[in-house]
Amino acid sequence: MAATYDRPVGKYAVRLALAAFLIADLALVVAVYRHVNADPASVALPSPASADADPKPTEEPAKDEENQDAFEFNPVQSHVLSLANDGGLLAARRGQCDGKTTAEVQASDDYGKSLRKVDTGLTEVVAVQADSSSDMTVVGADESCQLRQRTTTDGGSTWLDEFTITLWHPDLKDDKVVGSGAGTSKPGCTVTSTNQVSDTLARVSCDDGVIIGTGDGGSSWVDLGRLDNVRVTTYASPSKAYALAKYQGCAANAFVTRDGGRSWTPGGCISGDPAQALAQSSDRLMAQVDGKLYVSRDEGASWSPAS
Repeated sequence: MAATYDRPVGKYAVRLALAAFLIADLALVVAVYRHVNADPASVALPSPASADADPKPTEEPAKDEENQDAFEFNPVQSHVLSLANDGGLLAARRGQCDGKTTAEVQASDDYGKSLRKVDTGLTEVVAVQADSSSDMTVVGADESCQLRQRTTTDGGSTWLDEFTITLWHPDLKDDKVVGSGAGTSKPGCTVTSTNQVSDTLARVSCDDGVIIGTGDGGSSWVDLGRLDNVRVTTYASPSKAYALAKYQGCAANAFVTRDGGRSWTPGGCISGDPAQALAQSSDRLMAQVDGKLYVSRDEGASWSPAS
């Protein structure tokens, strides 16, 4: 009778399990090594964050340079506008300190329903800011064409020089240069409107439709987007802004962006030409078109005369 032997089943099972573990561990080490030393995968970065919801534009203007009309920007005839939450408003036609056209400045304490001329003592005005119906600031040039910043605390009856210039403003001589408290810088285009978001953060619109911004006081500028035939802009925050542009037969059509200027949603049309200035407060927009003031309470979807 042939002899039989009992197999050490437990011993072989342990050996087989140990071998399988070593093989799996080696494979894991190789996989980790390859992952660590491989080139990182390309990741699509999100667009700049916005504090507001960003609905899809119902109709975006084409971002094709063929839709850009020829535009001869006239700095002397340009306008600036600022609106405070209490109804204080400051509006100015720029003028030219060494030319025949001087600045014209008007103020209001009732959202532009009534306007009064104010004498800032400046012959050219390049920037205005209304903090309230009584506290206002202007930047411009005196009769010697020296750049000045002046403030009022009585609604424009009296003005005092400040020691430093803090408002962002276009340069007096070069429409491709802007100035701020940090000095002058070149965004890289002919600037049609200048928007102060903070002391170091600004946005400009260009005569070729490009929107450009800086966050470091003008040391560097980046393209933020494009709005064909844009004339003026106003920024409520780094991401949210409004604009007036020529669009579908309207010379002053309102637009809104919530991503800094990358995409724009068209709003209502203001009858008249040209679009001259735009400003915003916490609850409304105000626009100046062909010398008249208009107001919107629905982010530019509809407009009515201010007075």
